[in-house]
Amino acid sequence: MHILLALLGFLTFIAVWYWRLKMLHGAARDGYNAAKGLANKPRELDFRRRRARKGGLETVKDPREAAAVMMLEIARTRGAITEKQEAAMRAEMIEHFGFSDSTAEEMVTQAGWLTRNAPASHIVVGRMSEVIVKSPGMGHKEFDELASMLENVAVADGDVSIMERDLIQIWRQKAGLN
Repeated sequence: MHILLALLGFLTFIAVWYWRLKMLHGAARDGYNAAKGLANKPRELDFRRRRARKGGLETVKDPREAAAVMMLEIARTRGAITEKQEAAMRAEMIEHFGFSDSTAEEMVTQAGWLTRNAPASHIVVGRMSEVIVKSPGMGHKEFDELASMLENVAVADGDVSIMERDLIQIWRQKAGLN
């Protein structure tokens, strides 16, 4: 009986030490992974900064998206966008782009997100004008339609301001409509 008790004690001793070594190995592995993650942190942060800088207006390649950004910039010239201006933007997108109401609303939201850290309005309109002018399949007719879309958004709240006229004029010059 004492031999069985000694054998049971020895097996318990082995099991306890095996469990302790396994826990120690897990802790060492977690420490190693944490140190490796900490070593990669500067590269990861640099990657995130570069990716964030590429966001915004540089990602706009679709002329419809560029037109939405331009309409939004014209609507913002007087401050916060009114319901009439937002409704006019959605109506123009539905009529000219063939969007549904929900898609047009998503495009307005996307344009707002793209311009959250944007420079001055005249710079934004200039950049978006270049995207549209360089897009394949765009011609004089489409350029003229966009000019009327921008004018309709500007008129949505009443008289057109000087700033709105200037932004529309930037588009007209870039598109060769003058």
